[in-house]
Amino acid sequence: MKKYIFIGLGLAIVIGVSIGLYLFNEKVPTLEDTKPDFVISANDLFNEFEADETAALKKYENKVIEVTGKVLSVQSDPKQSTILLEAEMAMAGGVNCSFKYAQEKEIAEGSQVRIKGQCQGFLMDVVLNNCFLME
Repeated sequence: MKKYIFIGLGLAIVIGVSIGLYLFNEKVPTLEDTKPDFVISANDLFNEFEADETAALKKYENKVIEVTGKVLSVQSDPKQSTILLEAEMAMAGGVNCSFKYAQEKEIAEGSQVRIKGQCQGFLMDVVLNNCFLME
C-alpha cells in the first residue's frame, strides 16, 4: 500500500513541476492584435495624469492605450526593453513603455514612435506594460 502512495505522490510532484516549468517559460502574448481602448499622444496622456491622477486612473488603468510620442531614451537587454517617451510638462520623462521582450528593431532617441501598451498607473511617469511597437 505504501508503495502505491509513494508512486502517486511522486507522479503528482512530477506533474506539478512540469506544469510549473511550462507556465514559467510560456511567453506572454503581446497586445499586437488587441484593439486599443484609447489613442492618445504621450504628452496628452501625461498631462491628464498630472492634472487629476485619480480621474486618469479610473479612465486608463488596465486599459490598452496606443500612444505616440518622441523617444527620450531606450534601454534594452537580451530579455526586455524600455522606451521612455517625452512629455513637455514632465521633469524627466513622461510615458515609460516596458516590453516583455527585447526589441529587434533599432529605435533612435528623438524619433517618433507609436506604441500600444496596458496602462498600469502613474509614478513619476505614466507606466505602460506588455507594450508592442507599432510600425
